[in-house]
Amino acid sequence: MNATNVDYYIVGFKSDGSRAAGKICMFDPIKHPDKLEAEAEKMKADNADIVTVKAVTTEDYMNLLGNNTESKEYILSGDTFIPKPDYVPTEAEEKQAAIATIKAKYQPTLDSLVEARVKAAMLGADTTKIDSQYKTTLANMATEIKNA
Repeated sequence: MNATNVDYYIVGFKSDGSRAAGKICMFDPIKHPDKLEAEAEKMKADNADIVTVKAVTTEDYMNLLGNNTESKEYILSGDTFIPKPDYVPTEAEEKQAAIATIKAKYQPTLDSLVEARVKAAMLGADTTKIDSQYKTTLANMATEIKNA
């Protein structure tokens, strides 16, 4: 195969296998491993996150970018490329998402109670029932958040 300057890319990878940097390889890395080594050292010097540098084909580079039929980004795993695993949220992130959902559920009720209380107070009406509903709603929300 006659390689051109777009047949290969030089790619720097982070420790998790994700692409940290990439550029067109202006030479055939198979014929010129010394040039590849020099480019690898330069790439590592420019980016402290890079732990591995490889020359890859255009097809592999497109997969690394997610430019494929699955629209799935690939990562380096050992000496091969695999689809990047889907992100799995941490327990803390899942808890924060659950809390945000609970707050969003209760917020319209709380807002309408505040508005009703302001109107009632402006009219000189008794706000005891509204205050009680507000406190109950807050308590219910707090209980749900605690159990999230």
